[in-house]
Amino acid sequence: MLTTFDKYLTSRVLHTFVVFFIATYGLYIVIDLFTNVDDFQRNAAGEERSLLGVTQSIGHYYLFRIPEFFEMAGPILIVVSAIAVLGLLEKHSESHPILAAGIPAFRLLRPLLIGGGLLNLMLVVNQELILPRLAVQLQTPRGSDSASVQNVDPVYDYYNHMMHIDGKEVVIEDHKLIAASFWLPEELSVPSCSLEAEEAIFIEENTKHPSGWLLKNLISPFEESKLTETGATRILPRPNGRDVFVVSDVSFDQLYNRGRNLKLLSSLQLINRIRNPSTGRVPVRSQSLALHSRITRPILSLLSLSIALPLVMRRESRSLIMNMTLCAAVLGVFYIATQASLMLGGTQFLRADLAAWFPVILTGSASVWTAGYIQT
Repeated sequence: MLTTFDKYLTSRVLHTFVVFFIATYGLYIVIDLFTNVDDFQRNAAGEERSLLGVTQSIGHYYLFRIPEFFEMAGPILIVVSAIAVLGLLEKHSESHPILAAGIPAFRLLRPLLIGGGLLNLMLVVNQELILPRLAVQLQTPRGSDSASVQNVDPVYDYYNHMMHIDGKEVVIEDHKLIAASFWLPEELSVPSCSLEAEEAIFIEENTKHPSGWLLKNLISPFEESKLTETGATRILPRPNGRDVFVVSDVSFDQLYNRGRNLKLLSSLQLINRIRNPSTGRVPVRSQSLALHSRITRPILSLLSLSIALPLVMRRESRSLIMNMTLCAAVLGVFYIATQASLMLGGTQFLRADLAAWFPVILTGSASVWTAGYIQT
């Protein structure tokens, strides 16, 4: 059961986090706006907006960026908020009555972990429910009301024997691939050939048909007789003679900006991609690393709080400023080590699971080592 002091300390952690988040996000808006104000003006000129319309567009753009910024800065701000609360406790000597009563200093860790746990729960909800719903808005250019077209990142469909999918550009809002090009390998067509169409639309799997791409208005001639036995089951011409349906598990969002889009996917979507037979080894590695990182992130956050407590409330210290500086330096080193481990995991030097969990092992060991420095 939580005591009055536990509730007081937990509320201070949450309040400090809110203050820091508003301050840092405000600073982010100022820097980003002054750096990219030309983009807002350029897009506004193309859409013939007034000054009030431009202001509303700026507010609309940064309103949708709140969940994205929360996802990016939230883990760091949780630790910074806890350090600030501990520093204020020491500065105002609020921890001294607790120690004088014979209560161990580690008892203060409970409200810190509760506050950190609540904030991490909000991060999970933000990642799993909010960001996937705002995926289109978060890819909208500055000053525009709709997501613009983007260049295509060509992909290989491993399910269809390395079928190559390419195009000129993608229209995000319509989930449309412009000037689509599907190269059919010899396992699907003899000889191999390319299907080119004005546009292609991805259709989700349902009870009537599997998932795949509907190529509309073929540009190049298509001869069904060239299809192999396997190709005949996966390349399905439409009755109008101009359209072709290609059975494929390569979804629309895999064709553009794949690295950043991982942040806009829920964990269930990541798991489905990893299990997708059309996904290659390199994308699976990055997706597995992202999935493991989501699991380890709250653990790392709470372990960082257990390191911060004994370093800020050190038994022997010269000043509070020195304690907080040392704490920031130690946690900074572990943050760099975590990013380095994830980087090695993304470049095949470490397995994805090892790259994500090694920082947990390192940080957990450090939390045990620093426990002996706390006040008694």
